Amino acid sequence: MIRPIPFPALLFTIALCCPASAQPAFDAAAVKPNRTGRTAGSTSRSGGRLTFDNTSLRECIAFANAIPPGRDYALSGPAWLASDRFDIAATFPPATSRDGVRQMMRTLLAQRFGLRTHPESKKLKVYVLVGAKQGPRLKPAANGVEENFTFADDHITARAMSMSSFADHLSGYLFNLDRPVMDQTGIQGVYDFTLNWSPDTASAETRPAGSIFTALQEQLGLKLELGETTVTILVVDHADRIPVGN
Repeated sequence: MIRPIPFPALLFTIALCCPASAQPAFDAAAVKPNRTGRTAGSTSRSGGRLTFDNTSLRECIAFANAIPPGRDYALSGPAWLASDRFDIAATFPPATSRDGVRQMMRTLLAQRFGLRTHPESKKLKVYVLVGAKQGPRLKPAANGVEENFTFADDHITARAMSMSSFADHLSGYLFNLDRPVMDQTGIQGVYDFTLNWSPDTASAETRPAGSIFTALQEQLGLKLELGETTVTILVVDHADRIPVGN
């Protein structure tokens, strides 16, 4: 039986139960549409400044609610959230925690874009990441090493990566899987590993030789199984395409 894996509800509770006016806010913020036509964007934080350059509103909402890359299923809203681009620059006390900055971002989205959301349960077909019969082949990371993930064609290198984070990466576009991946390995801690595979699109039913399914099992002692689970997603009820002026 696949155990339900709810999306972390705490951030939803904070965002939905408290009015935007009661939330921490940036000291100053500038928001404007980006109409350059570029597709690439970036997000950066330096000291007490947060910058979104040519970033979609969908990415901003995901950042504000701690939705990791690879969990596109966890956010539901109109298509323009991903296509319309914006430049946002905000300042705050440099010592503000990451969660504090996310709260400020939720306030900004509510004030400038009129963003309203609600959580909703949804049944989802998934791949479940579990240990293979022979057991995992993972090397514990050295203390103090920061998580790092690099990708090149058919090869990845992971440093200080948890199984939960690895499942999120497997859910992303790099691996071309036809459904998201949930971690149910029960493996704690962080690990160093490399993985080589043939990057063709594959499903659990076909499992061609050299596919990600075969590579995980043979090289890491991990396995992807078909499953279904209930997750909590964030649904966008309303957002304005034109933000309130600065």
